[in-house]
Amino acid sequence: MAQYEGKKSLANKAKWPLFLMANVAVLLVVGMSTVRETYKGWTVDHEIKALEMKAQALEGRKMQLSELASKMQESDYAEREARAKLNMQKPGEKVVILEGVAATQTTWQIDVVTAPPPPVVNLSNPERWWQYFVQGGRDG
Repeated sequence: MAQYEGKKSLANKAKWPLFLMANVAVLLVVGMSTVRETYKGWTVDHEIKALEMKAQALEGRKMQLSELASKMQESDYAEREARAKLNMQKPGEKVVILEGVAATQTTWQIDVVTAPPPPVVNLSNPERWWQYFVQGGRDG
């Protein structure tokens, strides 16, 4: 029986290193899996943040384009752009170009109403002077 007990303790002593190595192997596998899953979660979070930022940028661009589209729907937008960028004018209109003022800065609109020319009256020079001094300078 003593011999059996000696074998038993020897067998138990031989099992400890094997049990310890098996536990270390399991811990390594579990640790590596944990690290791998943590890294995957971090990369997914990073991609989500990047996509959210891109979505915000696209949303801002969408707002700009919708404002531009609503501006283009206005009836006088095409006319203003044609005047500013293509130097177009309506019949009977006169264009004045101001140096140093960009067309995109300010849009000027001047309505020029041309009055019919006064009737031509052939007056002599003394009659013209008389009208100038007496009637307030209206030249006929």
